[in-house]
Parts: sequence; structure tokens; C-alpha cells
Amino acid sequence: MRAASWRVLVAGGWMLCASATAAAQTAWPPSIAVFEPALSESPVPAVLPADVAVRSPDPALAPDKARFSGLWQGWACPRAQCDVRIAVEQVGEREATVVYAGANAWQGLITDRAVGEFEGGELRLRLRTGAKLLLRLREGSGDMEISLWRPDTQLLSFGVLTQKPLNPTYARRVERVPTPWTEDGRPQTLEMVVYQPLGPGPYPTLVFNHGSTGTGDKPEWFRLTWTAPEVARYFVDKGWQVLFPQRRGRGQSDGLYDEGFERDRSRYACRPELAIPGLDRAVSDLDVVMAHVRSRADANPQRLLIGGVSRGGILSVAYAGAHPDWFRGVVNFVGGWVGDRCSQADAVNPVIFRRGAAFAQPTLWLYGDKDPFYALRHSRKNFDAFIEAGGRGAFESYAPPPGLDGHSIYLDRSLWAPAMERYLAQIAAP
Repeated sequence: MRAASWRVLVAGGWMLCASATAAAQTAWPPSIAVFEPALSESPVPAVLPADVAVRSPDPALAPDKARFSGLWQGWACPRAQCDVRIAVEQVGEREATVVYAGANAWQGLITDRAVGEFEGGELRLRLRTGAKLLLRLREGSGDMEISLWRPDTQLLSFGVLTQKPLNPTYARRVERVPTPWTEDGRPQTLEMVVYQPLGPGPYPTLVFNHGSTGTGDKPEWFRLTWTAPEVARYFVDKGWQVLFPQRRGRGQSDGLYDEGFERDRSRYACRPELAIPGLDRAVSDLDVVMAHVRSRADANPQRLLIGGVSRGGILSVAYAGAHPDWFRGVVNFVGGWVGDRCSQADAVNPVIFRRGAAFAQPTLWLYGDKDPFYALRHSRKNFDAFIEAGGRGAFESYAPPPGLDGHSIYLDRSLWAPAMERYLAQIAAP
């Protein structure tokens, strides 16, 4: 069995591989409290070895230890991209035998078996790579939280497991969207991840757009397919179909990722003459996506919503302004095109947002305090510019829970769900 060793990922504001001091090696990421057990998004399933055998705990064993026994399933990694299965085979007063299975698209299936020790309410075990796996049970629900650490005290991954059935409430699949472009004589297509209710369509449909990759200086991050399961599940539970298109050069889409870089492509550009053409490039990709969406038999053209996170948020506002009759509404999570530390941010972000003012329906802007890219003060100025240009909307701001920064508020639906409920009711009327 190969021992677990997840690679480092970045996902829409959740930086996996948070540094920690040696003294805090067993500290849990505070943001884990906002997450719930769910099916993973991994296309590769975690499969436990055939020789797994769970033994019933001794009746005399303390209940807080005995509850670890059994089979657990769920997710880990950003955007639930890792599937996890754990079997706690045999539990004693001081230690327990654990079989671990984790799977994801980039490393396949990884399994290991180890004996862990109980300490301070946690079950701690060392895998063969030297990585440390921590398990603890939640009060009330009894679900299991997991975190995986490198020997050098780097947090690699965390997630939530359960012993309850995890029945799918939606269908998830990956599709290819045709484009008019070619590369070396081959047609280019765009990747699109589809979340669809299990009932019959056509469905009200949300097109949800991804953001950037931090500062744009890590090309390996360009190839990571981005979704927001927390947002998708919220809408699918209400009967909406949710589509996550990946623009050119992002995820598994064809073509060059070219949304406003410096001329040497070392990082994203700050200057308007380079940054704004990057937005126009994204608009071209969204034109192709929307032509496809509007032709889909499973999408109700009278109930289309557009939204996104970060660059996807500002792109959605601007795009709705160019096509004011296509959408019922716009949901902008922490939108902006260049960070407010850019010396020319005020010559980029409000200019783009003003494009959306031609959209006559209300829009919803959702922002978080302590956003490392867009301070609330800057984002409120952008909203004011949008309103002054004739736009309509509501600006909501939130203090994120410990462990989440303001750019990651979309991960915690408890923050924004009340405002979203009011907004969907507002735009539901013909």
C-alpha cells in the first residue's frame, strides 16, 4: 500500500498547505467547523483493501473511544477533490488500528494501515511517509474530522467523514463546449462541470465563473479545474442546474490562458492597458459558453442567473450589462479584476464594474472582511461606482469565521444563505 502524500493545491481562496509552528502541529484549522460531510468530487473512488475487518469494541471500553470504531466516508482537499474512506478496525483504551484510503484525480488511490494512539480526544497516527493523520469526533453529530500533516508541520489536507449514508442528491459530470477556435489545426473546446438535479428539466440555470490563480505566477495552478461545491449544492437543492465553465487555458480547457498578464507572462498585469484586455478575453470565452447554454434543452432560458467568485464575480457583472435581457440576476462573490494593492486598481475595477450598470435588474454583491485581495473599503467604492452609473444592487459584507479569510466566504453558506434566499425571492417574480 502506498502511504498518503497529498500535493499542495490552491483553490479559490482556500490555501491548502497552511504553515504551522511545531507547537501547533496538532491544531485544527478553525474553518473546518463550517464544513459538513458530503460526497467527494473526486473522479477516482477511495477503495479500502479487501482484508479490512472491523471488530466490535469491548463493551467495557469508554464510549468516547468506542465511537471511533467502524467505517467512515467523505471528502478532503479543497473543493472536496479527495475521496476518503477510513476503517477503524480495532479500538482499545490507548490505541486503535486504522486503515486509510484516499483518492484523487492526480495521484490515484493511496492506502495505508497503521496503529494510532489516543491523545487529548484525538486519534493520532503516523503514516509510512512520516505524514501525520489526526482524527477526532464532533459532539452531537458524531461525524469525524480529519487532518493530514507533513512531518515539517505543514497542513496538507482536511475534511469531514461520516458513518451515515451519503446518497447523491444531484448528478455531476464534465462536458466539453465547442468553440470557433483552433490550435495547430485542431478544434479547441472548453471544459464545463455540470451539477444537475435528479428530477426532470428544463432547470433554472446558474452559470458560475471562476476567478484567477492568486497573482498569476504559478502556471501549474492554471490547469486545476475550479468548482464551488458549496454554492452548487445550495442551488441544486433548490432545483437549479449549476454550470462551471473553465475559460481558455484553465482547468482542462484548450488554448492559452491569457487574461491580462505582464508582457513576459510572469504575473498578472496591474496596468489598465494590459489588465482590461484580459477581461475582454474572458468575455469572448463567456460569449461561447453562453451561446452553448442558451441552446441547451435542459436550461430554462427564462430563468438564467450568472455569477462567480473574484474575477468571475466582476466578469459576471460586466457581462450582464452587455446582455441585460438574458439574465434574471447576478451574484457577485468578492469580485474584482486586479487586487487593491495594485497602484492602478481604481483605473481597472470600477471601470469594469460600470459596464454592468446597463443591467436593469437587481444584483447581489457578497464580500468579506479581511480579504487579502479586496479590502471592503475598496469593494464598496466599486459598488458605489456601479450604482452611480445606474446599476441596481445590494452590497452585503460578512466577518468570516476563524480560519477563513474574506475572499473565501463562498465556502461558508451559513454566512450568505439568508441574503441569497431574499435575493432569489426578489428576482423570482416575472
